[in-house]
Amino acid sequence: RMAMLGWTGVWATHVGGMGLGLHFPGFPVESDWTKALGVFAAEEPAWFGAILMFIAIAEGESVGHSGDNWRNMSTKEPGNLGFDPWGLKAKLSDERQEYYKIIEKKNGRAAMIAMASLFSMEAIPGSVPVMDILS
Repeated sequence: RMAMLGWTGVWATHVGGMGLGLHFPGFPVESDWTKALGVFAAEEPAWFGAILMFIAIAEGESVGHSGDNWRNMSTKEPGNLGFDPWGLKAKLSDERQEYYKIIEKKNGRAAMIAMASLFSMEAIPGSVPVMDILS
């Protein structure tokens, strides 16, 4: 899921090509996404710290009450935070639930490949020919 969020962030904020060019007014602008986090942390340290604190609290709460994660004795399934406000999972058969788990894994793997291609494209020009066509 982190790779999915990462790829979406790069795509949404990239200017040019197929990027959406989104920007939050008042925050620093950095056209090179590989340097954007460092620029943001240097120019907006309070916001950067607040975002990191939010992530730390959210992650701590999501795994803190789930048993002993270090010894593989957790009471929760990894990645399953139990968020199903409309009760959709209960309406699915066991086979359909397994099908959607497989789909989610495949989407995650595709996102990891996408992030690897973005890093390759920045580090080795011409290594991802499709991206050269799109940009």
